[in-house]
Amino acid sequence: MSIIKKLFRVREFTLSLIVILGILVLSIGNPYFATRANMFGVLASMSTDTIIAGAMTILFISGGFDLSVGSTLGLCAMIVVKLINAGLPVPAAVLVTIMAGIAIGSIMGFIISHIEINPFIVTLSGFLILRSLHLIISGGTSIKNLQKSFTLIAGYRILNFPIYVIFAFISILIFDLLLRNNVFFRNNYNLGGNETSAALLGINIKKLKLFNYCLTSAMASVAGIFLASKFNNANIEGSPDTAFSVITAVILGGASLKGGKGSVTGTLLGLIIMALLQNALVLFGLNILWNKVAIGSVLILVVIMDSTLSRKTGRQ
Repeated sequence: MSIIKKLFRVREFTLSLIVILGILVLSIGNPYFATRANMFGVLASMSTDTIIAGAMTILFISGGFDLSVGSTLGLCAMIVVKLINAGLPVPAAVLVTIMAGIAIGSIMGFIISHIEINPFIVTLSGFLILRSLHLIISGGTSIKNLQKSFTLIAGYRILNFPIYVIFAFISILIFDLLLRNNVFFRNNYNLGGNETSAALLGINIKKLKLFNYCLTSAMASVAGIFLASKFNNANIEGSPDTAFSVITAVILGGASLKGGKGSVTGTLLGLIIMALLQNALVLFGLNILWNKVAIGSVLILVVIMDSTLSRKTGRQ
């Protein structure tokens, strides 16, 4: 019993059970769920959020968060398309766009780390400003029928898996390994746990915060590039819900808004749970608009259960 009790104190174990149960229920309830086409569809649907989620987890652990990633994604998708249409070679356009994403993160990270403005205010302002810039640059229209050399980026496959899906899961694996084994990345636990103590340990607080925001925005820009290539479209609407989806997955995975706790593995499991919920709505013919109601409800239930278990088991 003591071993079982210890296992249930581990957030990833509980989430793994939920994922397994969800897969079993969907497999029994709908024969189409376990098909190759549906599995590929589930992986593809969660790939954009997965690209950003690893960096967002690190940001949460450090005590920060970023509400602007959806606007960064949309703006960078528009930037890369505009650059290519202006005659810039695709590799150069991609590189410039990623640099633009890093620049966005560096501005917000500098304001948060050096001027010490609350991350909520800074990234909410960033969300609004970047979304407006997206509309200004787009001229109020979507850009379609992009160059074939650009659309081939997302169309390229390895072992029949789209390259953006492979990139998403390799990137989150790398972030997980770095967070477990690299001293620089593990310093985020000290930073999020107690910033004063982290400073006394010799951690460069401002540098680490700035790096984290640059990393998150860079990954959002990469997601935007893949998304524009995938849909052959730099949509005027961007992706305003991306921040909500990614942050929800990070919290489901066990990260705290106070910082100091969380794991990339937990975030990935949170992403899978959200993808299974969305897939269940489609398979059982329910209105997809209920997706956010379902995810929001699960998030509240998980937080309540986590809080209850923390009090009963002494889990931190």
